[in-house]
Amino acid sequence: MDSFIEIDGNRIGFDFVRKPWIKNSYLKFDEDRLVVVSRNEKAMQKIISKHRPWISKHYKQIKNTVRLFDSNSIFYNSKRYNAGYVKSDSRPKADIWGDNLIIYAPSNESAERFIDRTIRDDTAKALSELAMRKAEQLNERFREVRIRRCRKWGVCRSDRTITFNYCISMLPEELQDYIASHEVAHLKEMNHSGKFWEVVSFLCPDYRRLRRELRNYDSKRRRVYQQAQAENLT
Repeated sequence: MDSFIEIDGNRIGFDFVRKPWIKNSYLKFDEDRLVVVSRNEKAMQKIISKHRPWISKHYKQIKNTVRLFDSNSIFYNSKRYNAGYVKSDSRPKADIWGDNLIIYAPSNESAERFIDRTIRDDTAKALSELAMRKAEQLNERFREVRIRRCRKWGVCRSDRTITFNYCISMLPEELQDYIASHEVAHLKEMNHSGKFWEVVSFLCPDYRRLRRELRNYDSKRRRVYQQAQAENLT
């Protein structure tokens, strides 16, 4: 039976992981579910009671996060789609039916590879063009643009190579613009000084708002496209 705690009007599911040998209890979130690791139930109740404000704060942050991927949907071209795949022996392809994105492929794994490749290609095209335009505005040049799965949205190295997270094309266009502006600005200032933010402001005047909004997006890859779900969507 699921366990829940009530904090600030929120009903938060939690799991208790018993480890009798540990000295200090700790808390973490797995998705939007609280995990309490402790040596016994008394210690569990104590740490929950002590850290209720922390639990409430992080739960609200998680619930307000826009997940680009989750267990059965995908955020693509600024819109959330129900996602699934239909088994097909033909070459993988994708169709959009209203709010549903269906991948036709021989297997779940090939559907995953196809949509990953599509997202990566979209990001390569969009961000290469954006970075080129931004660099021209500064009369600067970069060595190359790379697209990778990475923790950060982007990185500009001292050798003037810019690497972008392959999920960026899934974001709203104004956030793509901010990320490109941020990394290209490092061609002028390889730091985060006041001068650096002046360059960012020149390239993207509304960067402060967009920087805050970007924090609400989570690019962590989660498995999607279950066949049973797809059958319900078509």
